Amino acid sequence: MTHVVVLDFETASSCNLKVAGAWRYAEDPTTQVIVAGFTVDGKNPQQWVPQYNGYAYNRELFNLTEDPETIFVAHNAGFEKAIWRKIMVPVFGFPDIPNSRWRDTMAVCGYLALPLGLDGVTAALGLDAKKDKEGSKVTVALSKTNKKSGNYNHAPEILQRVYNYNLSDLVAENELLNAVGYLPHAEQQVWLLDQRINERGVHLDLPLIDGMLKIAQDASVPLLAEFHKITEGACKTAKTGGISPVKLTAWCRANGADIPNLTQETMELYFGTEDAEIDPTADVTSWFGTMPDLPDKVYSALQIRNDLARASIKKLARMQQCVGEDGRVRGLLQYHGAHSGRWTGRLFQPQNFPRASLKDVDPEIVAMDLTQGLVWLAENYGKPLDVLSKSMRYTITPSPSRRLVAGDFSSIELRILLAVAGQWDKVDLIEQGASPYIDMAQLIYGRPISKESDPAEYTVGKTGVLGLGYQMGGPKFQSMFLPSEPLAFCKRIVDTYRKEWAPNVPPVWRGYEDAALRAVKSKKTEAYGVTFEKENGFLSARLPSGRKLWYRNPKLCRKVMPWSEPGKPDVREAWTFEGTKLGQWKTIDAFGGLLTGHIIQALARDMMVAAMFKCEINGFPIVLTVHDEIVSEPLRQDADVLAFKQIMCDSPAWARDLRVPISAACWIGNRYHKE
Repeated sequence: MTHVVVLDFETASSCNLKVAGAWRYAEDPTTQVIVAGFTVDGKNPQQWVPQYNGYAYNRELFNLTEDPETIFVAHNAGFEKAIWRKIMVPVFGFPDIPNSRWRDTMAVCGYLALPLGLDGVTAALGLDAKKDKEGSKVTVALSKTNKKSGNYNHAPEILQRVYNYNLSDLVAENELLNAVGYLPHAEQQVWLLDQRINERGVHLDLPLIDGMLKIAQDASVPLLAEFHKITEGACKTAKTGGISPVKLTAWCRANGADIPNLTQETMELYFGTEDAEIDPTADVTSWFGTMPDLPDKVYSALQIRNDLARASIKKLARMQQCVGEDGRVRGLLQYHGAHSGRWTGRLFQPQNFPRASLKDVDPEIVAMDLTQGLVWLAENYGKPLDVLSKSMRYTITPSPSRRLVAGDFSSIELRILLAVAGQWDKVDLIEQGASPYIDMAQLIYGRPISKESDPAEYTVGKTGVLGLGYQMGGPKFQSMFLPSEPLAFCKRIVDTYRKEWAPNVPPVWRGYEDAALRAVKSKKTEAYGVTFEKENGFLSARLPSGRKLWYRNPKLCRKVMPWSEPGKPDVREAWTFEGTKLGQWKTIDAFGGLLTGHIIQALARDMMVAAMFKCEINGFPIVLTVHDEIVSEPLRQDADVLAFKQIMCDSPAWARDLRVPISAACWIGNRYHKE
């Protein structure tokens, strides 16, 4: 490594960066570089300004790009890389910088479970340099036109303010680099894989999206009319004739429904959620079920409003806005977006597609039928907006010479948790092909259960198995999964899990909690294959896979246990750490179930990463990962689903040592779907 260059661009464009993403933004013809600021080895901030320098090189910057030993660092390097390749190389003639020479401090922040934004992480780490928020607003304003004249305000004093802002960002990014350093070698390779995936992008069926949007618009007209008929026009917006949330809330209260607000979380209490993925560590209000306390006409009005506001339908417009010239969307994944290391979604959020799909119908037939129009769709499939929501995945297709081959690890978190706990009877049950959900349901209800004949009981068994592995108690289980059931029944389900179905799991919670607490007291400890140790203001947890999880600023405390009785507080020694919760940086109580969730989910991620590298080597280039699923886009002649499944089920050494049974549901096709 000859030199380290920290690079930061300020740009302007009529294209909305947040909506379009870096790659679509960078290729937009209106996007221009205002200034390229850089430092070399943390010294002497310099700036190259096209307005003043024109096509003349900054010779030092040019020479550094030609030096194969020099690395380039940016905070959110995907953006700088996109600008470099789409503008700096073709327009100004700079040499390309290969991915291997890029480093990303945002990726390091994700790895360390720190805030991803520059302003958030500098504050969390207490760095001297702070994000210039006022300068950021001025820079964003460069892309906004005057409403009267239609012109941009790029006056000299405005541009100078932007140049100063760029210099302040360089100072902050250099201080951050000194504070967090680089990714470990193994994780740098994962990040490079992430960059390849994000740069490939996914191919979209744009004519299908156009047709689906037309159907959505046509379906919305009678629904809106019906809504205004029910509410007698009391909730109309003055300008557009749409729905006013303020007026609707007031109308609901005037008609006997004192709802607090119209947020997604509140609506999920009544109508459930499109995404039935169970995440027991998430802060959500409910998962399924309706609340019975709404008057009929209020329920009908809110149901229509909920249908019109479907997040899944909004994805269609987002797809159009972020697709590139070649029909592909790039930058859909955020490396280490979750504490566990899993990816999170960006742009049109492929991680949040509705899980429901049209069963027993070929995706190709559905895609063709969606072009038949609103009336035909309603007559043959049912509610058009519901059909569109369930068909959202079908918009992702391979390019003409390729096919999609995908695989989803089967209940992988459950398998890892049971193996770590040594709950071998349930491991054997799963390996033999029996349903753990039916097994749990039969214990709860004390009689034979089948998925087909007893769907409600089966669902209770499923939520028990998937929801109780991370120390959830009866009250939270009730609020999340069974809000209409008595608390006593929910507590009995919890007891059934802990004492009968998986009695070896609670000791895992206690083992991790006790070991972590001892480590916070400055003693390196180990439990269930995980080593806890204090390191440079963090508590680290080294996993059996070799990777570490990080907990910022661990501190001892004393707290009242949640099971305390009124008037008899059970106060015990505990610890807290700083982390992101509900989008905010705050102090979080550590407990065994939380640590167990992080560890098990991290091991599931590491198992998937091992398979992803093998896929890349064996001709299955990855274009997407969603939860525990890998989606690849090989050439047609290489699209072998059996070979793909063999790769996914090839356990890494650490998983074999833990005796984790691996299975994956794999498929091959021309449209993304759920098996």
